[in-house]
Amino acid sequence: MSNQLRVNSVVGGFIVYEFVAELALHFFVMMIIPLSCFILYRRKMDMRATILFTIANLAALFLTMSFPANITGDILFDLKFIPLFIVFFYIRPAVGILFVGTIIVFKSLANPGEVLFLFLNYGIISILFMVLTKFYKRLSFMRKIWFGALFYIPITLTRFSAIVKSGNSDEILNLFLFSLMSAITLTIVIYLIELNQIQLSTMVKLQNSEKINAISQLAASVAHEIRNPMTSVRGFLQLIKSDKNLTEEQGMFISISLEELKRTDQIISDFLSLARPESKATDLICLTTTAEEVYEFMKPYANISNVIIESHIKEDLFILGNTHELKQVLINIIKNGIEAMQMGGKLTIRVYERDGEGVVEIIDKGIGLSDQQLIQLGQPYYSTKTKGTGLGLMISFDIIKRMNGDYKIDSKEKCGTTFSLLFPLVSKGHCAISTKIG
Repeated sequence: MSNQLRVNSVVGGFIVYEFVAELALHFFVMMIIPLSCFILYRRKMDMRATILFTIANLAALFLTMSFPANITGDILFDLKFIPLFIVFFYIRPAVGILFVGTIIVFKSLANPGEVLFLFLNYGIISILFMVLTKFYKRLSFMRKIWFGALFYIPITLTRFSAIVKSGNSDEILNLFLFSLMSAITLTIVIYLIELNQIQLSTMVKLQNSEKINAISQLAASVAHEIRNPMTSVRGFLQLIKSDKNLTEEQGMFISISLEELKRTDQIISDFLSLARPESKATDLICLTTTAEEVYEFMKPYANISNVIIESHIKEDLFILGNTHELKQVLINIIKNGIEAMQMGGKLTIRVYERDGEGVVEIIDKGIGLSDQQLIQLGQPYYSTKTKGTGLGLMISFDIIKRMNGDYKIDSKEKCGTTFSLLFPLVSKGHCAISTKIG
């Protein structure tokens, strides 16, 4: 009898070992996902890399479903939820729906009688994932990892219920091992993908920093030398324009030349702002007053562009920084929003408090931005405008950073753009009235 027990114990141990080995194989299959992410997104995140990353996830999905771990009974163990999770939260929900359809077709070929159950089960999962997508993207690095670890709790409870109802109590240990391995695998995949994204972001910031330094050196050496002769040229053109003997065509040419000189002067001013950024100030700023002044200042420009500009500004919000620079940021973003509505429209300015931060939202109903444009926004020399240099937003983002602030951009093509500026609030106090914008 004891020999029989020993044999059963050895056999049981071998079965558990074999099951763990199969799960380990699935773990290495799932490592295709972060490995492909490291390789494909090493240079930049473009459509081609996204398509190849989708194919890598699809390959992992097919491999894990084609060779499931199954020791006893009819219950199969695989890691198909991991590539499904990744495509929903790291690519886009539309790709996730495509993966759900693939899973349903694959499963229904083996068990045609479960089609309705599959539609119901994965339909609920799809809706849940789509609802949680934006929430997940706002999470911090560690919270995303915890989110992935906790993801398998409802899956484990569902499978436990199914095992109990089927009478396959021997599978409970396998279920525990499967859940543990799945949670570890998903958290590792999330960790590696997030780590890769952090490295990419750091590389982009370093590259931009090098570009800014190069621009600063160039600006410091030539800006004044360019501006001085330009001032003389502009003065002579204005004198010539006042000549009554000029033809209409000559007057038009001189007007165009003066406008281009004015634009060039603004570009030089932007260069000088990069070359000699104002020191990090800690003056008390009344965010409410500053936003109201900018609103009043920009109303005539909005009217000329056939844009209705409205404001909803909460009183008595105070931050630390430089008033002049803050006005520069707000004017630049509002001006961009107005210019994005070429056929007219409405632009809204909102200022309010949220979680100890002063929030400034600038909402336009313009042409919007694509995902690729959002990625490049604020980089040197990148602009969505035909006559833009890209320096305006780059300087604005730098100012926000120096004021210990943050910004978020939510945009959709043909639907408009929302700029959200966030600044840490300070305790309320007496705020001197700012000098009006000239």
